[in-house]
Amino acid sequence: MKTQVFEVNTISKTTKAVSYSLGMLFMLMFLSNCSTMQEIPGSTSSDLSSSYAVKSFEKKKQLSQNLDTRDPRSYYHYLLALKAEKAYQLEEAALHYKEVVQHDPEAERFHEKWVRLLLRTGQFDEAVRAGQNALSRFPENEEIKMILGDIFASKGQAEEAIKHYDQIIRISPENARALLLKGALLEGMEKYDQALEEYKKGALVESKNPLIQFYLGRAYLRANKLKEAEESLDIAVSLKPNLLQARHHLAWVLERQGRTVEALKEYGLLLKLTPDNEYVKNRVSKLHSSGTLDQNPSESFEAIPSALEKQPNIHMRIATIYFEQTLYLRALDEFQLVLAKLDYKDPHVLMARIYETHGRLDKAVEEFEKLRKLEPKSLDILLYTARLYSLMKIPEKSIDLLNEAVKLEPENDQLLHSLALAYMAKNENDMAIVTMSKAVALNPKKDSYYFELGALMEKSGDYKGAIENMRQAIELNPLHSNAHNFLGYIYALEGYDLDQALEHLKKALTIQPRNGYFLDSLGWIYFKKGESKKALTQIQKALIYTEPDPVLYDHLGDILFSLENYDEASGAWKNSLFLTVNEKEDPGGEMPDPQTLRNKIDKAKRLLQQSY
Repeated sequence: MKTQVFEVNTISKTTKAVSYSLGMLFMLMFLSNCSTMQEIPGSTSSDLSSSYAVKSFEKKKQLSQNLDTRDPRSYYHYLLALKAEKAYQLEEAALHYKEVVQHDPEAERFHEKWVRLLLRTGQFDEAVRAGQNALSRFPENEEIKMILGDIFASKGQAEEAIKHYDQIIRISPENARALLLKGALLEGMEKYDQALEEYKKGALVESKNPLIQFYLGRAYLRANKLKEAEESLDIAVSLKPNLLQARHHLAWVLERQGRTVEALKEYGLLLKLTPDNEYVKNRVSKLHSSGTLDQNPSESFEAIPSALEKQPNIHMRIATIYFEQTLYLRALDEFQLVLAKLDYKDPHVLMARIYETHGRLDKAVEEFEKLRKLEPKSLDILLYTARLYSLMKIPEKSIDLLNEAVKLEPENDQLLHSLALAYMAKNENDMAIVTMSKAVALNPKKDSYYFELGALMEKSGDYKGAIENMRQAIELNPLHSNAHNFLGYIYALEGYDLDQALEHLKKALTIQPRNGYFLDSLGWIYFKKGESKKALTQIQKALIYTEPDPVLYDHLGDILFSLENYDEASGAWKNSLFLTVNEKEDPGGEMPDPQTLRNKIDKAKRLLQQSY
């Protein structure tokens, strides 16, 4: 008997996988001679016919010799399928499993993998064709029958789906999922008595399955069996307290039995979880206005109120459970089935989160672009889509979307701030300054806006504007350590008011004593004041607390050079040059000039030669 909701027993499949993998290792030695593997490592159309392994296999096949191994092309595509699955490249994995099945048609488990991946990627028509072909070879395969039944049900072909579920139940009478899904279809067809019987069978198989208990409770309620309904719904909410629809139904059952106090308790819990639920508010209001808390049930109640009448989408319920259990691949299967029946917001949002979690930002964006079509004026969707494009390093897309968001709420300073950051990512600093200035005008009490505007102005060469904004940030927030550091560093760069610069850095380090960049700034101020030994002490501390930084090594070289330590100065500048020319991404801030560093290194080299 299964002990977990819809758990699939994989022990026998794991055993097969081990033996298959051992054979695969042997065949890889032959496939290493195949040049096409190196030429097209991710292609599903690679021609392996010229490889030694394939030629040997084909020769044995033609001579009708005993084939002690499988077609090496199936191994090749199996490896690529595993690689694609690991990278969440599900469409590519499906293509490779198609090749595996083509070259090894008797491998039942790969038919299963291919059909499931077609479902997982929303290729329903192809999944049906592949599944029916597989069933012609393996007519007792429960998993493929289940997938086809689910697809037929989601496409509105209830009778065909029930036929597949019945076949599964015949093969495995304890398959609770098939019983539940068949019951849901019968309920949707208004065959309520038959649906109740299927739910009862499912509850006998998996009594601790909250979904089965919920649907069974609904069926009992519709049949006016209130005690049985209460028992099933109570089990459902005890097993899964956040199954709100079960709690809605339980509260209604209590109402129907005249148990007003208990019903109000359930409605109270629902209001805590969903405070804007108008249906619950109305029920509470009616119960309070009735003026009675007695135990006398009313005879005028309808079986299920209209607000609860619509059958919950069972695949959405299953998908949510998988999602909560972090069984994301199985959740994707169910979300695809949900969307096949009705395209709405929730599945797309959760699918996007799954794709983002697994590094498929392109697929996450694809889901949010679908959401934009469903809700083009949704600010939340615009912002999340812009964020995804930003993570993908496509700032122009982020800018377009954020401009749309600003049009919807032109007085929203946070939107303008986000737009300014997007312009910064695209190095459009002039537009960033204009946009950030608008954000400051709308919210002049935000210290972080002044700091970022000051940093932008410094980058554009407007030191006066930068200093004014940094001072304003400090006025609003005297503990703004970054503003103190920035202001002190600007003073040091300009070479004036070094005592005030020193005060700002001391304040910054009082707040963040182990900030390597602050220590670098302090060392640079000491250097500008002509106190190179103090400067060296601070720079050496900075090296402990920061990642290798080209500016810091440049400063270290300058300080060592002033102390006539030309050898170590040259080494520091070489480190700075290496980090500068090998910078993989735009650092977005100050960077040494490579030619200047080379000139410094040459100068140190000449002075070293003169000293010998």
